[in-house]
Amino acid sequence: MPVFVDFPKYGELPSPLNLKEAFAQPFTRYPKEDIKDIKERLGRFKEKYSTMLVCGMGGSSLGAKTAYSFLRETTKGQHRLLFLDNLDPLFVKKRLEELNWEDTLFCFISKSGTTLETVVFLNLILEELKRRNLKVEERVIFVGDRGKSFENLANSLGCEFFEIPSDVDGRFSVLTSSQLVPIYFADIDIKELWEGALELLRDPTEDSPAVKLAKFKMYHYLNGGRNIAVMFTYGNYIYPFAFWYSQLWAESLGKNSRGQTPIKALGTVDQHSLVQLFREGPDDKVYQFIKVANNPESPKLSDNPVILDYIAGKSVSQIFNALYEGTKTALIETGRPIVTLELDSYTAFNLGYLFMLYMVTTVVAAQILDTNPFGQPGVELGKEIAKEKLKESEFAKRRKAERTGKRSYR
Repeated sequence: MPVFVDFPKYGELPSPLNLKEAFAQPFTRYPKEDIKDIKERLGRFKEKYSTMLVCGMGGSSLGAKTAYSFLRETTKGQHRLLFLDNLDPLFVKKRLEELNWEDTLFCFISKSGTTLETVVFLNLILEELKRRNLKVEERVIFVGDRGKSFENLANSLGCEFFEIPSDVDGRFSVLTSSQLVPIYFADIDIKELWEGALELLRDPTEDSPAVKLAKFKMYHYLNGGRNIAVMFTYGNYIYPFAFWYSQLWAESLGKNSRGQTPIKALGTVDQHSLVQLFREGPDDKVYQFIKVANNPESPKLSDNPVILDYIAGKSVSQIFNALYEGTKTALIETGRPIVTLELDSYTAFNLGYLFMLYMVTTVVAAQILDTNPFGQPGVELGKEIAKEKLKESEFAKRRKAERTGKRSYR
């Protein structure tokens, strides 16, 4: 198998599982027609533009960002992705200032079509396109739910619209048009991505790595009080996967005063920041080590290095692997529960497998916790408060204008 998953022994869980349901979720449907449609309709944009600016939040950008990072060094495509995925004012300003507007396709992604940050990006970009006399219909596309704001706006502007299946939750939509549109623009083989995902689905039994991973993590949560799940990714290009996973795991399971908090770690840098806590701090964590086993050719040190003679003649890969094994073994010897996931290479197949592995794992874990893994009611209050504050400031602005107008009249 291109993806190797190694589990330590763990106890049994009494919870009955409905594996038929877990492996037949809407996100497991192979979108054959959608893939064909994406390839046909994006072709003209790929011929015209070398850059796509992906505007979306959470599940509307994290999957594409992960795929682009994971595969860009091996794909060697001619198209690149940039992202507007946070409303930091300075970040937004710099990103828009640095764009080559003539050579950029703008992709707005939101299931509801009303995500506040994405709508802010949309308005800023539409205004700038108008100011530059650039045709919106030739350089803007929308991805969202059928019948919602984005489809209506796309129709009125004459822009392309790609549909996200309405029964697929946003953070589970990585293998739908939501993320396949930008991923395909970046010259990544989306059919191969799905081939990896389908490989995970071939075994919908208790022996599936997805079921074992869910049981492993939930056993230690329910029986060991380990309410933190660390994803220790070894490699810069796989690290964004931990961000995608964090949203999936936190929003799906963090309900009814239950859940397991995801923590991201990057090897080897976080050996110098977090491993002290992991080894000698509270034993309240489970660990997932993820690494690409066969690193590409790397620089090699001379036979006469300065300072550390034991690195003589070693490659960077050899040293990297030694640090990985050292950290993992140290935690195991300390009694920390660890699952290891090793990929044989950076391929779309392997990434598709990982995406599906963790989505099914999340659904199975939710069954064990008797939790609905879909929806995120806990985030709505903050959105409503922000909305009210914006309405209040607009109301105060109008009242001030009215008072100023009356004084001017007198």
